Amino acid sequence: MRKIRLSIAQKLIFSIGLLVILSFGLLVTAHLIKLYHSNLRESELLAQTESMAYINPFTKTMDQTMMMLETLEVTMTQMGKNQMQNREYIVELLKQMLIKHPDLLGVYTLWEPNAYDGKDAFYKNKNSYDDATGRFIPYVVREDQSIQLLAIANYEDKEKGSFYQTPKLTKSFSLIEPYSYDIDGKSIMMISLVLPLLNEQNEFLGIVGADISLESMQKQIEAFRPLGGYSTIITTDNQYLANGKYPELVNTPYRLWSNKDELEAMKGTDSRIAYTRDSQDKETVLRLLHPILVHNVLWHIETIIPKKNMLSNYYKSLWESILITGIALFLMAIAMVSLVRKIILVNIYKVVQATSAVAIGGEEQQLAIHTNDEFEYMANHFNHMLIQRKEAEKLIEYQSTHDLMTGLPNRYAYHRHMEGKLAEQDKKQGHIALLFIDLDRFKMINDMLDHTMSDQLLQKMAHRIMITVGSSGKVFRFGGDEYIVLLEQVTFLHVAMHKAEEILSAISQPIGLEDRMFYITASIGMSIHHEWTPATADQLVKEADIAMYVAKKERNTCKLYSPTINDVTKKELILESSMSKALELGQFMLYYQPKVDLATGSIYGAEALIRWNHPELGMVSPLDFIPIAEKTGFIISLGEWVLFTACQQIKEWERMGLQQISISVNMSMIQFQQKQIVHTIERIISDAGIRPHQIELEITESIFMDNAAHTLNILHELQQLGVKLSLDDFGTGYSSLSYLQNIPLHTLKIDKSFISGIVNDYKKQMIFKSVVVIAHNLNLKVVTEGVETEEELRIINDHHCDAAQGYIYSPPVAAPRFVQLYMEHNKEA
Repeated sequence: MRKIRLSIAQKLIFSIGLLVILSFGLLVTAHLIKLYHSNLRESELLAQTESMAYINPFTKTMDQTMMMLETLEVTMTQMGKNQMQNREYIVELLKQMLIKHPDLLGVYTLWEPNAYDGKDAFYKNKNSYDDATGRFIPYVVREDQSIQLLAIANYEDKEKGSFYQTPKLTKSFSLIEPYSYDIDGKSIMMISLVLPLLNEQNEFLGIVGADISLESMQKQIEAFRPLGGYSTIITTDNQYLANGKYPELVNTPYRLWSNKDELEAMKGTDSRIAYTRDSQDKETVLRLLHPILVHNVLWHIETIIPKKNMLSNYYKSLWESILITGIALFLMAIAMVSLVRKIILVNIYKVVQATSAVAIGGEEQQLAIHTNDEFEYMANHFNHMLIQRKEAEKLIEYQSTHDLMTGLPNRYAYHRHMEGKLAEQDKKQGHIALLFIDLDRFKMINDMLDHTMSDQLLQKMAHRIMITVGSSGKVFRFGGDEYIVLLEQVTFLHVAMHKAEEILSAISQPIGLEDRMFYITASIGMSIHHEWTPATADQLVKEADIAMYVAKKERNTCKLYSPTINDVTKKELILESSMSKALELGQFMLYYQPKVDLATGSIYGAEALIRWNHPELGMVSPLDFIPIAEKTGFIISLGEWVLFTACQQIKEWERMGLQQISISVNMSMIQFQQKQIVHTIERIISDAGIRPHQIELEITESIFMDNAAHTLNILHELQQLGVKLSLDDFGTGYSSLSYLQNIPLHTLKIDKSFISGIVNDYKKQMIFKSVVVIAHNLNLKVVTEGVETEEELRIINDHHCDAAQGYIYSPPVAAPRFVQLYMEHNKEA
């Protein structure tokens, strides 16, 4: 008779159907829990949504008010620069601003005596907003649905005039929190947003400010009742600025629900949500804190909603489910006691015994269960798992000690190997030599290839090194393009050096991958020790790494470590290790050297030149840190920062009134190897809000060294984007006129070395003239760099050069100084 095979589930269902009730009870419980959290979450989202209905307009009002004040401040500051004043225009501007911002109570400005053109005496009592000394003190205020023009009062009073005294003292934005001010005999509680008017020397010229009525704020927040709750506005000093439920608490200290630390923990620059006890009704409430940043002052809008208001749907479902759940749980308990005892516990005990034995190392333990159900299936699976475990341990051991891509032993295997050699050091004779191998320019090549080809390249290099080393040593891969060769029992130094030269020769042989040929070299650092000590393994790697770093300067060579080599690399290591942090800390800065149009004599642009103010080494020259940045790839991040900063500076100068200024930025060859370079440049220019033709990218012929066709395509894409291109350092290296007809250039920059000694060298003058003529025939603009003397300027001008830059006009200067040069130079022009 065929044996019937029943599953555990079938046995349980056949014996008793109480598991249905169990499932039902669990589902009801899960439903209640889910309903509770779902209802609570939906109410939280609804509360946040309703809160934003008040917060967004309020934030918009404050932001628009600050933008209005900044506009007025820029207008009046520019008027101060020009040493002129137009009081009627300012008054009309204040009126227009108040009309455009209906939430404001008033707008005003107050000028210091003779702050602009020194002619205050001419305005003595001339208008209602001019005092007896001629001082300009207009206050445009909204009164009974009309706009009134009054004079500011009490501004010299230390207490009543805080709206004037505070910004005058601090010379910075001030938010004057609730104070009383009389308007036509009526005392009004208000807050004031005040900006100081400062000239370029940071001298105080006056203030411009806006008032908001505390009464209007209170009415608005009282009308706002999210989910039956209310809202408050909390100042930086934890005072109620407005309270939607308890108006009597306005301008009083905040009522803490617990302690001040919990309030401060919730405050911040991000919205926070928490459930707390209400300080008034002593019930649990949802408390939402939303930050409101007014310039540099942080307020918070607090929304308080009783938790019971948020769980109405949940309470309706709760009592309907309790009775059913209780019955189901009771029946489930009876069924489970019987089923677990008869069917499950015996087999579980066997499983526990078997797993405990395996846990303490009994790998031969087998699980013997023959119940013709899932327990038997589990036992068979457990026994099979023990077999797989043994195989997995062997695989893990291999993977932990080998590089999976090349099959070479890895760093961990190196240390295990050295530990084993240390134990038998008394049997060894001779020196230990470690070769630290790093492929030259591999990062650049890797960026040009896909992952598959890069892996194939590294595998071929590993194979070449292994074949070259043979049985004379052991090869490891530490990661990336770094390989380690360990030579033991080296009797003479020249033996190790000869092996290093053989490795360099093998690596430098051309490699063919998918119809492409690659020529790669390597740099090797070597360290030699005589004694085996616990520190030998790490010391060998560290010293060889330092020697390799020095070899990188020459490439395709091997350098032997010596203690004095540390002095050579110390500064470079400091620069390399601190570059990334320097960018975060703002240690890099841009200087700007003016470019002058020789036809008009005016400054039309500048070249952005990077500087590094290092906290230990002082001002570091780009000649010191740019090569390191290019070698490490940090030039990518640094180049993006330079372009971003230059674009932001153009936008800032436009806001100051310096129109149509362009800035040229130097681009590295490595930057042009990036696949997204055009997109990155377009994004930075777009984010700054400037026109593409205001940026000029200075390139050199070296960008065509690798993949010239790809680079030329990028240049054409940049031309279509609208960015100007300039060929820099023309006249140095292997300058070729053939580049001028192939590259989509706008400008040709003649290097300083090209005009050095041109005053007394007629041949140089004729060559210079010829280059200018050729460039003009190709519709290129010619700029000469490094002009230092009047004689040099006269010669290049006589030969119709378009523009010049150099110390004859100005060295590279900081942005504020460049603005002064621009104003002075163009005024004279």
